Amino acid sequence: MISLRTLGKHWKLTLIAVFSLAVAMALAVLSLSMSDTFLLASPAAPEANRLVNIHGHSAEIAVDEISYPDYQYLREHNHVFTDIAAAPNSISINGEDFEGREVKVISRPVSGNYFAVLGIRAERGRLLAPGDEASKTHVAVMTHACWHRLGSDPKIVGKVLFGNTIVGVTPEQFTGGFYGLNGDLFVLLNDSNYNAEWRTQRDARHLMLLARLKADVTRRQAQVEIAALSGQLASAYPKEDKGRSAVVTRATLLPPDGIATAELALSILMGLVILVLLIACANVANLLLAVAVGRRQEAAIKLALGAQRSRLIREFLGESALLCAGGAALGYVAAVSVVRRFSHLEIDFGVLGTFSFGINLHLNAAVIGFTLLLVLIAIVATGLPPALYASSPHLATLLGSEAVAGGRRKGMRRNALAVVQVAVCTFVLIGMGLCHRNLYNLRHVDPGFSARNLVAVQVYPASDHESDTQIKNTYQRLRASVAALPGVESTALSLEVPLSLGFWKVAVEFPDHTRQMKIAQNVIDENYFATFGIPLLEGRNFNSGDREGRTEAIVINRKAAETFWPRRDPLGQALLVGDAPLGPAPATGQPQRRAVVIGVTANGKYSDFDEPDQAVIYSALGQHSQAGFTIVARTKGDPRLWVGPISRVVREAGLTTPFHPLTYEAWSNFPLLLQRLAAAIVDVLSGLGLMLAAIGLAGAMSYAVSERKKELGIRVALGAGRRDLLAMILRQTAAVSSIGILAGILLGVAATALLRSKLFGIGVVEWRVLVSVASGMLLVSLTVAYLSTRRWIRVNPMEAIRHA
Repeated sequence: MISLRTLGKHWKLTLIAVFSLAVAMALAVLSLSMSDTFLLASPAAPEANRLVNIHGHSAEIAVDEISYPDYQYLREHNHVFTDIAAAPNSISINGEDFEGREVKVISRPVSGNYFAVLGIRAERGRLLAPGDEASKTHVAVMTHACWHRLGSDPKIVGKVLFGNTIVGVTPEQFTGGFYGLNGDLFVLLNDSNYNAEWRTQRDARHLMLLARLKADVTRRQAQVEIAALSGQLASAYPKEDKGRSAVVTRATLLPPDGIATAELALSILMGLVILVLLIACANVANLLLAVAVGRRQEAAIKLALGAQRSRLIREFLGESALLCAGGAALGYVAAVSVVRRFSHLEIDFGVLGTFSFGINLHLNAAVIGFTLLLVLIAIVATGLPPALYASSPHLATLLGSEAVAGGRRKGMRRNALAVVQVAVCTFVLIGMGLCHRNLYNLRHVDPGFSARNLVAVQVYPASDHESDTQIKNTYQRLRASVAALPGVESTALSLEVPLSLGFWKVAVEFPDHTRQMKIAQNVIDENYFATFGIPLLEGRNFNSGDREGRTEAIVINRKAAETFWPRRDPLGQALLVGDAPLGPAPATGQPQRRAVVIGVTANGKYSDFDEPDQAVIYSALGQHSQAGFTIVARTKGDPRLWVGPISRVVREAGLTTPFHPLTYEAWSNFPLLLQRLAAAIVDVLSGLGLMLAAIGLAGAMSYAVSERKKELGIRVALGAGRRDLLAMILRQTAAVSSIGILAGILLGVAATALLRSKLFGIGVVEWRVLVSVASGMLLVSLTVAYLSTRRWIRVNPMEAIRHA
């Protein structure tokens, strides 16, 4: 009761402290939940402890995919698993009209036994079954999140979406295996773009495996057997599998190659959240210090009368516990609300459409336990220093005099907390500045082509039964129709565009079989280089003579020329090139066709803005058969004005497209998705940290100045004006803030040195960021000081002295 009355007496500071802790604790709970979900939790399936992942391993690639033939061998010859399922570590995005509205969904191909291995049951209908792969009917399973987004139609089973008959809906708690995202549709691996050739080529690796251990088998025993089977494959197929093995790991929501990145990202996130929590704790400590100052004489009298110091300390810790418990409770309630929204999260990507990204975050015993540990630490950290200060046994000067709140020692303690708040806030803001500087640097990288006024759209034949000649003729008519639009300067057809989702890779080899590697490839027409403004350094471009039946012609970039023929003229040289990619795989099989270099282009950026120079070969559209292509147009004005006309031309040509036409500014956001997400998260945390610091500083400063009424009254009585008082307070604030800002800058410089390798174009000391943050933080501190104290500097000296 004493604690509640004391906190009620200082209700404004109490609200500030509880609000600060609620925000910080909500962030902490969410961060702990994300860490538990992505790094520790197993898929939501019965006996999930028996589920394991299997991935390839070699000296060159620690975590690699597995080919379909090797998957079949492991599945048929092992004695440690009930079954093994397969799924590529990729997704596809499709769009079409469904029941009168445009729908875009994320689909993932899986083997027919995928859900049987997981052991889950359908919420509606049934799930995929092994027998579906032998059936000629195209079937799919819809996730609960997608079903919910489409209106929760109770008759969804039996309806057709993207040529697949929906046979069932997954349970709500099911979390898909692609980076923990539920996605929309699960389709059969047989029905995807993975063709028959990839099913027979052992070096066409694109699968990650999910297996269920038999009841009496341990993961270690499974690893021994899988290693033995890998050895058999290496002996039987030395050219494809020599030096390769398979590794068995615990099943998690993230693929094995994503765990290290997730650990780093979540560690940084948790570090930032702890810094925000530190600011909140400083706010609480400020409140309790204010309470301690007012009760110091009371505590001294109790000690003089024989009270135990430990009892007084317990009283102050009780007040800290009330504040921290209240803040933690409110924060937990807020976190639960956010977690529930995450399970049905839908994100609108504008022209790309709205997609379901439901993530089933966990608030289990481990998360709650760690949260309680943070609460205990906060109680001790915020309550113990004020308790020790108020219960000091040195009483001689207290029993015979007033305890002046504005005294040097008390002011030093409050200033120390202010320094901590400013330093932490400065450090977090520097992190925000570095993220945005990183994005700025990436955005201003020379991509190796002219990005001015470009618009592109992916197109596919409406029917699977058209011949290669029909498809090529349709694309040529489409290109001519787009080129005929007013304001279109040039058009081109290509398999991919740079800086979208990256180029496919094919196997290439010298004719004498002395060297083989896999490099990026794009299939293009003769207008591609001119449309993109890519300079041709040597040789010639493709022309109408480069068609099927003739020697295959390729154009390579400078990096490829330096890689294959570092001291020779590359023109006229030959390579053996693998099949052109027909679906989402990282590479095709063995090199099969002889191709002659006819030209060399400049290097560019193909997958990421910060990628090192990589070798690329360009093949002629006339010599390759492809189902899907991208048509690119360069316009005379704002390319967004041509989105509608190009969409109309695509529809009139009878072609389908998963997206509306995209400008370069839109598609080039794909490589920056993670950086933009990181910057957005840091922005939110920085904003919250700055807000909490400003609120805490305002409350503490207002209270501190109010306790100095007598001092201010005396100064006014001696002739000081209001401007003098304001200048004095602002000077003191500037001095304290400068110390905190300097400390934050030193921490920021140290952190920059540690994280430079993860950022692009960032120097050891980013003066623009440091100066901007320091100036902004000082301005915020002075503004807070002015707004918090202006009412107290209008003091009547006699009233101040009389009532102080």
